[in-house]
Amino acid sequence: MSIQVLDCTLRDGGYVNDWRFSKKTTTAILEKLACADIDIIECGFLTDSPHNSECTLFSSPAEIHSLLPKLPHRAMFVAMIAMGEHALSPDELPLCDRSGITGIRLTFHKDEIDRAVEWAARIQQKGYRVFMQPVGTVFYSDLELLSLVERMNELSPYAFYIVDTLGSMYRNDVSHRFYLIDKNLNEAIHIGFHGHNNLQLAFSNAQILGKIQTKRTLILDASVYGMGRGAGNLPTELITQYINENIATRYDVTKVMDIYDEYIADIRKQHEWGYSMAYHIAASHVCHPNYASYLLGKQTLTVKDIDAIIRRIPASDRMLFDRALIERLYVSFQNNTIDDRDAVKTLSHLIGSRPVLLLSPRLSDTDAGGEVQTLIEQVSPFIVSVHFVTGKIKTDACFFSNHKRLDQMNADLIASPDTTLIVTSNLTPPTQPHTIVADYVQCRNEEPLAADNAGLMLLTLLSRCGVREVFCAGFDDFSVRTAPNAHTAAIQTALKKIKQHLTVHLLS
Repeated sequence: MSIQVLDCTLRDGGYVNDWRFSKKTTTAILEKLACADIDIIECGFLTDSPHNSECTLFSSPAEIHSLLPKLPHRAMFVAMIAMGEHALSPDELPLCDRSGITGIRLTFHKDEIDRAVEWAARIQQKGYRVFMQPVGTVFYSDLELLSLVERMNELSPYAFYIVDTLGSMYRNDVSHRFYLIDKNLNEAIHIGFHGHNNLQLAFSNAQILGKIQTKRTLILDASVYGMGRGAGNLPTELITQYINENIATRYDVTKVMDIYDEYIADIRKQHEWGYSMAYHIAASHVCHPNYASYLLGKQTLTVKDIDAIIRRIPASDRMLFDRALIERLYVSFQNNTIDDRDAVKTLSHLIGSRPVLLLSPRLSDTDAGGEVQTLIEQVSPFIVSVHFVTGKIKTDACFFSNHKRLDQMNADLIASPDTTLIVTSNLTPPTQPHTIVADYVQCRNEEPLAADNAGLMLLTLLSRCGVREVFCAGFDDFSVRTAPNAHTAAIQTALKKIKQHLTVHLLS
C-alpha cells in the first residue's frame, strides 16, 4: 500500500476561526506544508458566497494561485466544493492549467449523488482531478455503498472517500467499509479516509487502514494540531511522524510543528477544539457534532443533561444539524411550568421595600471590599448571589437557574442552611430549608442567545415581585462597554426591555 497525507488545516480548520487566515498566514502555511513534503494540500473552499478577501474562502482558483509557493515542491494543491453550501458551480471553474490547484474535492449528501456525479464529470472535463467525498459514510448500507462504488467506477475519479463525518466509526466500522470498497472499486482510484476525533479514534483508525494489505493508494486527511470543527481531526504532526517511524521517512515534521508554533497556537488561545465529553456523546448517538456544540454553548447543562437531550433527537434528523429542532428540544427539556404565584409573593415579602443587590461570580475581591461594601452600608439592600455561594459578603439569598452551577455549589448550600435558595423550575433543588421555586418559562426573555442568562432571568423575576431598584455587581455582560458580539448584543436588547419596568444600576 502507498500512503499519502492530505492536510486540510486551511479548509476544515476554518470551521474554528471562520476561515480567517490572512493572505500572509495562508501563504506561509502553504509554503511550510509544501516544505514538509505533505503530499496533498487543501487551500480552502471554493464558494459563491460573498466573503472577506483575508480568508480561505475563494470564488475562483485564480484567487488561490497567487498564494501558492514559488519554491520547487512535489505537493498537489486542491480546494473543496461543498454541494448545498454555497457551492461554486463547475461552470465557474476555468480550465486547469497545472500551475495552480489541480484537484477539486467534492462533498455531497446521499440525496445529491446524481447531481454530484454530473458535477464531477464536468469538473474532470476541465482537467481537474476529482476527489469524491460522500458525507456520513456510516449512514450508507452495504448495498447503498456498493451502488455508489459502481457509479464511481463509471466516473473514475482520482479518489473516493470514507468520510467519518460524525466521528462515530470504530476500527471494525472503518475496516469493513474499506474492504468492501477496495474489493469493488477500480484499482486506479485512490481510497481516502477523513476522520474526526469525537471518540479519540482518528489516529488509531488511520493506523488500522495503513496496515491493510492492498495495492491501492490510501489518502489520509489530517490538520495541524487536529484543528477542525468540534472534536477536530487527525493531527498532521502525529500521522506524518507515525509514517516516518513505521513505514518510510518522507516528511519533515518540524515544519508542521513550526506551523503550530507560529500560527495555530495563537488561534488555540481564542478558540477551542478537540475531544470533549459532549462530542463523545454526540458520536455515540451518531449525531452531528454541532448538536453537542450548541448545547455546550448554553453553558447551563451537565453532561448527563446533554446526553438526555441528544437521545431525544429523531434518528432521521441526526446526520444534519437542525438549529430550530435542537432549540425546541432544549427548551422542552428545561421547561417545567409551574404556578409560582405563591413563590413570587414569598420572595416579595422577604425583600420588602428594600433595593436589591445582585452579586456575580465574576465579582473581584477588590469590588467586594470597595464600592459594593459602601453600597451595602448606605442602602442596606436585599443581597442575592447569582450562581455561587460567597463567604465574603453576607447574602440573603442565592439564585440558580443552571444545572451545572447548582451541582457544583450543592455542598456549599448544605453548609449554609439559613440562606434562602431561589431556583427556577427546570432544576431539582437540594434539600434546603428555605427554598423558593420560580417558573422557568416566565423568567426567560425573548432573545434566543440570552433567553436563559441567569442575571436577566433574576431581574425578570424581581420585576414580577414588584422590586423597583436593583444594583448589579460584576455583571460585565450588562455593560455597553463590553466588546460587542452577538451574545452581548442579545443581552443588551433584553436588558433594555427589563429596564422599562425596573431601575438597574451597574456597579463598575
